[in-house]
Amino acid sequence: MMTQRGISNAAIASIIVVLLLIGAGLYVATMQQPASEDAMMMEDKDTIMDDGSHMSNDAMMDDSMEKKDDSMMMEGEVKMEGETSFRGAVIAGSSSPLLEFNQRDYESALAQDRVVVLYFYASWCPICREEFEYIKEAFDSVTDDSLVGFRVHFNDSEVTPEMEALAREFGVAYQHTKVFIKSGERVLKSPEAWSTQRYLAEFKKY
Repeated sequence: MMTQRGISNAAIASIIVVLLLIGAGLYVATMQQPASEDAMMMEDKDTIMDDGSHMSNDAMMDDSMEKKDDSMMMEGEVKMEGETSFRGAVIAGSSSPLLEFNQRDYESALAQDRVVVLYFYASWCPICREEFEYIKEAFDSVTDDSLVGFRVHFNDSEVTPEMEALAREFGVAYQHTKVFIKSGERVLKSPEAWSTQRYLAEFKKY
């Protein structure tokens, strides 16, 4: 039979073994934790795409920001034939828009197979303000995409060097002058005040 002393020694030995095993387990767990955290960080930084490839979250964020910027740019734009878009403020019309003048849109319009209508407008001119309501009505009535119109400021506080150059190019001496351009050539110039019906009649000629 095992003596009491022998039993006590065996119990102590067992406790020591258990403590050693626990300590070893804690050590292993501690050593593995950084690797596990690194793996989690890698999972956070990488996203598996539908095709099985990986894309970093940083790249996805950049891509998302680019799409957001494109979306913001699209707001207020009018998509035109051949993926061309006008970025100026739309005053009237849809398929054939009437826009606030800017050089980029004007050059884009000239490159298309459309009639470009320029209305030289002075904010202080009562005739301009009255007639501009008629040109807006006319553009709102156009259902095809044959026209692009621009309000070009003339001799007022909103005129730009590009607008002044345009007035010189077409010899505009008075506000409320209309200029029609087709295929890069001026086909009409009129300083007279027009009605909505006159605008629509002139639109049909070109």
